[in-house]
Amino acid sequence: MESFDRKMEIEGILVVDKPAGWTSFDVVRKVKRLLGIKKVGHTGTLDPMATGVLPLCLGRATKISRFITEGSKVYEGTINFGIETDTYDVTGKLTKQCAVPQEFNLKSVQQGAKAFCGKILQTPPPFSAVKHKGMPLYKWARKGVKVQKEPREVFIKRFDILWVRGNEAGFRVECSKGTYVRSLVHDLGRHLKTCACLKSLKRVESSPFKQENAHTIEEVERAVDDGRIHKFIIPVSMALDHLPQVEIDQQLAQELRYGRPVPASRLSELLREQSVVLDDSAASSYLRLVLKAPERGKKAGDQQLVSVIQWLATRQCQGSKRLKTLKVWQ
Repeated sequence: MESFDRKMEIEGILVVDKPAGWTSFDVVRKVKRLLGIKKVGHTGTLDPMATGVLPLCLGRATKISRFITEGSKVYEGTINFGIETDTYDVTGKLTKQCAVPQEFNLKSVQQGAKAFCGKILQTPPPFSAVKHKGMPLYKWARKGVKVQKEPREVFIKRFDILWVRGNEAGFRVECSKGTYVRSLVHDLGRHLKTCACLKSLKRVESSPFKQENAHTIEEVERAVDDGRIHKFIIPVSMALDHLPQVEIDQQLAQELRYGRPVPASRLSELLREQSVVLDDSAASSYLRLVLKAPERGKKAGDQQLVSVIQWLATRQCQGSKRLKTLKVWQ
């Protein structure tokens, strides 16, 4: 049986299936200890009660975590109507009980969920990691201090109600980063003239990673013991596949590697020529710049990836403005 060499340099993405009751930082600490490495970072916090897809950036891959967090998220879960809690989920303290309307059924809940699709303003829940004066809201809440944060814009691509049984409903939601599903459920309850809280939640996709890419903590432990952990690690180049791709020539690639900024007009022309479609739900997008073809004798892969750049909305990129690259691969 092959053993895992903890002195080996590790770089890439490890997707963990987070168990219920663990914080995201619990998972990070566990993986650090198992792999014997210092640099491990997650790409989007999951609440302790939630389970599912938690991508971890290992080693130098921590430098690309911000590009991974930009992707959309998909969740599945259960709503409990008729009660509210201070945490907006069943783990919190009961704060309110409401009657469920007589016309409460699958059709009425589905109709209510449609009102939340598209761009919406959402207020973070009192128990959340959003900071106020340098301290997370959940710490203020534990002190009995209520802090009302300003609503922020999020994008709900789909909010499907799958079933309704009694006072419970199953759902699937696809949303932008920064969306609080607990708040979405809380607001849906109010919209339906009742109240609601989250009963269960599982993240099944954190773009570009899906449930089938995820490994349980026990599987990771066995893979480390058997020396197979490298088979679980996703290369950096594949981890950025969800970003829109723009092909560039050798000349522009060389300029990028010399640290020269890209004229917005030049990139705009490439976007038009290659019919690259950007996400219109956000004011900005990350773009992946790659060579038109790999060098002779080399395989397509890391050698093709040249840079990641942030492209602002077209109206902000007029004239001779030059765009600074966020990451360049030599």
